[in-house]
Amino acid sequence: MLRTTIYDAGGDNDGCLDPGEAVDLTATLRNVGGVEFNNLTTTIEGSDPYVTISDNSGNFGYLAVDSIKENTNDPYVVSASSSTPIGHRAEFILIAADNGFVDTFDFNLVVGSYDYLVWNPDPTPSSGEIIDSILMSLGFTGDYSTDLISRNTELDVYKAIFVCVGVYPNKYIIERTSDEANALVDYLFNGGRMYLEGGDVWCYDALQSGYNFNALFGIDPVADGTGDMGPVIGQSGTFTGGMNFMYQGENMYMDRIAPGGTGFLIFRDSIPGYDCGVANDAGWYKTVGTSFELGELVDGGGVSTKAALLDSIMHFFDVFATGVEEIAKFDVDFPILKLYPNPFSKLINISFGKVHGAKGIGLKIYDISGRLVKSFLLSTFDFSLPTSVVWNGTDDRGISLPAGVYFVHLEVDNHKQVKKIILVE
Repeated sequence: MLRTTIYDAGGDNDGCLDPGEAVDLTATLRNVGGVEFNNLTTTIEGSDPYVTISDNSGNFGYLAVDSIKENTNDPYVVSASSSTPIGHRAEFILIAADNGFVDTFDFNLVVGSYDYLVWNPDPTPSSGEIIDSILMSLGFTGDYSTDLISRNTELDVYKAIFVCVGVYPNKYIIERTSDEANALVDYLFNGGRMYLEGGDVWCYDALQSGYNFNALFGIDPVADGTGDMGPVIGQSGTFTGGMNFMYQGENMYMDRIAPGGTGFLIFRDSIPGYDCGVANDAGWYKTVGTSFELGELVDGGGVSTKAALLDSIMHFFDVFATGVEEIAKFDVDFPILKLYPNPFSKLINISFGKVHGAKGIGLKIYDISGRLVKSFLLSTFDFSLPTSVVWNGTDDRGISLPAGVYFVHLEVDNHKQVKKIILVE
């Protein structure tokens, strides 16, 4: 068995089994034997006191030799009691059978989760401490630690992990054969989200005794750097578009990297010009890797703040702050919210499709702190037709708002869809 996946669109849609929630659960299997399966069936079993299995069967049907399949058309259904402690681990057995063949697999699910963990083994811990402080100020819930392995909590209780290993000479090396490296790799392979920063982690350390994270992060190592980091420029068409930072780290020697595989460029050093930040969407996990320390970026105007960058990374990771964003519990006919252009400087078009039979519809804009800045009057609209409004970046008093990150909330009855927009100067 390769992995299990949780689908909870009828809950809070965060890909986790939370207390009081019922979810669809799938398994992804690979046929590694020499015989094809014509009618592969599976069942799951478990006796956890907090978790109930209401549908324990999953039919895979035909599975060719050396092929992979997920039972998305016939998922298992499990639910967790509302009294389940956050971080509780429930154990299961999956039994696969076809025409006399039987095999079993053990797996477990963690109930509930925290938004983030900052693991900060950097001997000069400023960057990790700043990251933790900003994430808390944005409304995310999480933990901070300088020791990864001695933690009593398993890593998969965290939706995202931020790893800060520092820069030369005050750096930490994640050794190639270490338990730390194994734990982080397992976390990613199980669908995790990880940010990793370090001046030598991509090129120099990976050639010595350090673990080589490059392929996992969609990064091609280019060269060991020289003392010329900054300014750091975000890339248009990505979640760093419009960002521009000066850099004040303890050392300017940073590895030079480039995107590879499914990775894409998000930051480039402008003088003399080289890549220094890459994001990667591998399909079942996501990563962001930088050779500079995020906490040592210098805040500028508009979207060029560490808070806006960290919020954008968390949104790329599909993690949203409590009190700022509520994931929609989608009905089949819930209208899709569309925004164009985004980022925008003067006007943005906000549109959504037809709405039938709703008792209440609201369209509001909040700033990054969760403060309501704009409410739209929709009483004159005919919602049996597509709806479109134009926003000029002002608040309810008509005062122009500063450049930065904002959130558009479309509320239909008890459902909510939220999308991020970026106002630039």
